[in-house]
Amino acid sequence: MDQVRTAFVLAGGGAKGAFEAGAIRFLVEERSITPDVITASSAGAIAGSVIAQARTPAEFVVRTRELREDLLAMTHTELLFGTQPWVTALNGTRLGTAIGSFITERIRPPLPGEGLGPMVGGVPTRPVAGRRGLDLVTELVRILSSLPRARKGLKGNSGSLLTLNPLAAALRQGGPSGIRAIDPRLIARPGLDLRLAVVALQAGRLRYVTEDGTIVEDDAVTPVAEARGAGPVDFVEGVLSSASVPMIFPPRPMADDIYIDGGVLQNVPVRPAVGLGANRIFAILAVPLVQPRDDRDFTSVNGVGVFLRAMSAVSFTERQRADIAHPLPPGVTLTVIDPTVDVVGPFEVSQGLMLLDMDYGWCRAADLLADVDEATRSEAVAATDAIVTARTLAWHREEELWARGAARHSDVQMLRTIKRTVREAVERREKLGLPTPPDADRWWSHHEVHAAARPNDVPAQVLADDR
Repeated sequence: MDQVRTAFVLAGGGAKGAFEAGAIRFLVEERSITPDVITASSAGAIAGSVIAQARTPAEFVVRTRELREDLLAMTHTELLFGTQPWVTALNGTRLGTAIGSFITERIRPPLPGEGLGPMVGGVPTRPVAGRRGLDLVTELVRILSSLPRARKGLKGNSGSLLTLNPLAAALRQGGPSGIRAIDPRLIARPGLDLRLAVVALQAGRLRYVTEDGTIVEDDAVTPVAEARGAGPVDFVEGVLSSASVPMIFPPRPMADDIYIDGGVLQNVPVRPAVGLGANRIFAILAVPLVQPRDDRDFTSVNGVGVFLRAMSAVSFTERQRADIAHPLPPGVTLTVIDPTVDVVGPFEVSQGLMLLDMDYGWCRAADLLADVDEATRSEAVAATDAIVTARTLAWHREEELWARGAARHSDVQMLRTIKRTVREAVERREKLGLPTPPDADRWWSHHEVHAAARPNDVPAQVLADDR
């Protein structure tokens, strides 16, 4: 144990992985911490495959920058996901709209402040329009009877809503929006151990895909017993299998089994990092470890809502807690870098929210690794949470105004109120001696990033006249 062997454990969470990219940036660029081991699941597998192409400190800096750029290039769902024919057949129908809403808005986290009281940072909270979707089961029964094309598509494509075909092409050859291809030859080089969590449906077991495409059992070392089942497999297929969320994406065949998202059984793969001899482990999560209270009357909520709360929220959270509670041998340290504010939905590829979440990951890592007493750390964490909460509120309010194309004087004043909250929280962190990213002053002086153009009656610099 004299030699430090560092592991990055990268959890799943879809677009929420932007938080992980920010935390990795802080570790690599600010603390010069680089991994000897990477274990990852689902969206973490995509991030892990990008940075696993590096071996030297300089290469890790380049690859962490590429990871952020790749994530920000994921600006439209069609650049990542294909639509199954039965779903395409529903385009233009209420159900087609409901399915699109289900994937993006229905599993979007609540707006910070909803249900937490009438005011956040002096700004009244209210739900964002369009959150309540249709009862998908009822709509499915009603509409499919009149859509023969959808019924035909269901015969061969009923196992998922989407495919990962566009992402697969991007990982192999590069994507049209700037997503870079990964090079399995670089990943397979000696000097770094990689394990991507996957679930074998036929065997009913957790397994891992290694840096050279070998499939190993849940001890992270032993190749699967069947010679053909051990591979090696196409490494990109291993990445995609680890990210194949059930029902959303189809299972993927590899070797002699069918595989899905490793997060089904292990979303935070601490155990394989320990098994590979890591003695300094950084577990970077994308989804908060504590779910906010949901006071809906679940006796009157439709089946989809109950399922999402039970499986996508409560069960998922408990699984993450169990993962990080894995026993550690003497001398092994585990640092958990986790969000406490939920910023973006798992399939919500909004550049503005992902940028915000990256900044959050950077600051959260800085707070948790700071050499300060616990009282100071608590103050810093509270300031960071205030920043991300206010910035997320600002993004949603701005998104409404940008869509409307106009703003009232009261709208601009509301944005200024939110941005003052951001500025005050940034100043609190700095007074505590905590670092911030170089562009932190733009968090309160400028607007967040949006796809639509800023209305002419909204000033470009929110607090330009208030500095």
